[in-house]
Amino acid sequence: MLVALCFGVTAIALLLLAPVALTTGQWQVRRPKLALAGWFGSFFIGALCAGAMVVSLVVAAVTTTASTSLTKAVATAVFSWLALAVAGAIIALVFAFTEPLNASQRATLRKMAPTAVSREKRDEFTFVRFEVAEPVACAVPGRLPQILVSTGLEDLLSAPQLQAVLAHEYAHLRHRHGWVVRIAELNALCLPRFFSAGHRLKQATLLLVELAADDTAAKQAGAVNLANALWHMSQETGDAGMLLRAQRLTLRRWPLAARCQVPDAIRI
Repeated sequence: MLVALCFGVTAIALLLLAPVALTTGQWQVRRPKLALAGWFGSFFIGALCAGAMVVSLVVAAVTTTASTSLTKAVATAVFSWLALAVAGAIIALVFAFTEPLNASQRATLRKMAPTAVSREKRDEFTFVRFEVAEPVACAVPGRLPQILVSTGLEDLLSAPQLQAVLAHEYAHLRHRHGWVVRIAELNALCLPRFFSAGHRLKQATLLLVELAADDTAAKQAGAVNLANALWHMSQETGDAGMLLRAQRLTLRRWPLAARCQVPDAIRI
């Protein structure tokens, strides 16, 4: 029981404190990858501790002997069943929560499919151009990942700027940012409603994956190209967030664009 209690306390502490660290202060904006790695590590260690707690309780329940007191045996059995019930509820939540997200992705693809003007199969994804006047680019993860780019975006940006946007979307696919956001949403659902950090966790994660993708794209395609692309897109769409992201890229040193190495998969 003591071992299970230690695992349980550790799991609760990690699952509660990680969102607090991720949503407090401004340090995450400067080091988004470090923030995501720290939270991700804390979440999975907490999940492992929670699993170890369940296993410890079940083992304790099935290894009781005749010399074990009735009170201790009953308490161990009750806690083990409760732990199994909670674990089952969380697993059911994961499956119920993942399916609507997949359905949303499929709906997005069906909506854009009629406007697609070209599809180019590349090494790790399909590059899809679709006929829309608005400047739009997005990465669609899944079994058949895609990067979607509108003709409006191609008309708005220069080739180096468009290359930087592709590098940004490619970073989302390579680093599995879609799963990061899903896990953050699941983590937030498991937190008490009165816990304010839980409500801010999804927003913080969405911002951090964008900043992390910005950093990767800046190193691959040039920070100046990405900053200019974000500025043009913000002027066209009125999105203040893109303007702030462009300004952030000017606050630190980056490799010169001429020295950047663009991955072969996204060369245009």
